[in-house]
Amino acid sequence: IEKIPLSALGGFETNFTTIKKVNFIEGQKLIGEVNSRTGENYSVSFPFDVQRIRYHVKNGSQINKGDTVATVEGYDVHHFIDEYISAQQLLEASENHFQTNKLYFENKTIKSSQWVEITKQYFESKLNFEHIQHQMSFLNIDKNEEITLISPEAGIIKITDLSNNRHEGELAFDVIDPEAIQVKVLLPILNTSSLSHLEVSPQCQLNIESLENIADKYHQTLWASPSKTSACDLTLGQVITLIPIQDFKGYKVKKSAVFEFEENNYIAIESGNELDIISINLFGSKEGEYFFTTNSDIEK
Repeated sequence: IEKIPLSALGGFETNFTTIKKVNFIEGQKLIGEVNSRTGENYSVSFPFDVQRIRYHVKNGSQINKGDTVATVEGYDVHHFIDEYISAQQLLEASENHFQTNKLYFENKTIKSSQWVEITKQYFESKLNFEHIQHQMSFLNIDKNEEITLISPEAGIIKITDLSNNRHEGELAFDVIDPEAIQVKVLLPILNTSSLSHLEVSPQCQLNIESLENIADKYHQTLWASPSKTSACDLTLGQVITLIPIQDFKGYKVKKSAVFEFEENNYIAIESGNELDIISINLFGSKEGEYFFTTNSDIEK
């Protein structure tokens, strides 16, 4: 630390300001997308080809379990109903055949090869019926055989395709748990280690939920969600601007208090009748102030 007597300044006017200790520093603004992580949505697909679909809910609206989502029409509707009834009847017949021959097998009155074939047919019928029954759990069929798709869970409805002609197995809609909605951010790798949280506005702060370990060249994907005390009004699919808040153990001071000499930055601290000349490292600036660290003890 170099010291300069105040008397050595001669007729120069001297003004002093306050150095403030800080624990956080703002990074450069980032872009985030309000989304849900892959695998945290409940998907419902069409069980048959559809020629016409009429949705009864608005995309992005909150729905309850069992709510009607859409009415579907198509040439394969009646075929699907017949297929369900046939699978049910086939299972009943296979189960009766299985139970009857189970006694014969235990009494060793039929060959093992025959029992294996009977068992195979029974379980194939059972799996086929359970598959169709699972599809039926998303459907409601009235007495006029009008078919509607119903929601298997409560959540936010997400419809990605509103076209009419849809094929069996294509996605009809997703149901997303509101708790699963987070903000997806692509963050430079260098900024991830000291990141504390993200700020959308003074009223909306996001906590870090997870950081993906796979990088996309110089960036990593981060997922964040509103803190419990925040008032965030986020909409699924929305793109927002946010500020990364980094952990920072340092200080801030008015820019006018910093001077440069031989490519190094310094501040002068009043110490009795002298000025202590302190070397500092600048880390950024905001609203007329510099953020800095120093190896010198300036808090004594």
